[in-house]
Amino acid sequence: MWRLGAASVVVVSCVLGACSGEPTAQPEPVVRGAHQSRLGALRATTPAYPLDAVPRALSDRELACPRVDARAFAGEALRFTPAANVIEPFRQRLLEFESITREVALRVYARVPSKILVAASYGCRSVNGKNRRLSEHALGNAIDVRGFAFPPAALPFKDAALPVALQGAFEVHVGEHWKARGDPATRRHARFLRELTDQLVSRHTFRTLLGPAHPDHADHFHFDMARDDYVDL
Repeated sequence: MWRLGAASVVVVSCVLGACSGEPTAQPEPVVRGAHQSRLGALRATTPAYPLDAVPRALSDRELACPRVDARAFAGEALRFTPAANVIEPFRQRLLEFESITREVALRVYARVPSKILVAASYGCRSVNGKNRRLSEHALGNAIDVRGFAFPPAALPFKDAALPVALQGAFEVHVGEHWKARGDPATRRHARFLRELTDQLVSRHTFRTLLGPAHPDHADHFHFDMARDDYVDL
């Protein structure tokens, strides 16, 4: 069971099912960058999530993070390196992320990654360091992903459509390959990242998806389950 500190107890009983009523209507989703035309893929009314009623505002402008039961998750189908420290509800989102990553990787590279390269997970911090609003990282409700590592292709290798350079081990990095152009191998890395985020958006795996289009995210993706939909990749 994940826990929040005393400051959040008042809202926790409601989000864990003690309250009843109609689903709460969320504000209209915000979608920018490469996914601007996919506004319809996100839902204005989203299923309830256990942290929806937890306050994020820091009214006194002092950083005060609630106590949360963030636990290490190293992955099931794929390996998160290093392990991501997250709360249990967000772990369920990561399981879906694993599944989609596996599916897209098989289509693009004919194999799955050996590692998902994690840049950050749980950490007591505010958004933009301005102490006005808690980051979802402070709730164990977010992950930053900088890339993916792939093992050599299994032998005998039969996919003639895959560039020779991708038949050995390689890594895909958000900062290097998100807008990559050039040789076929590099273009395929860009395709993988685009197809992956397309699927995450269309399947509503996370509510917030940030990437190189967003300030301070030039080298990683940020995924979380904040209350509102926001995509800026």
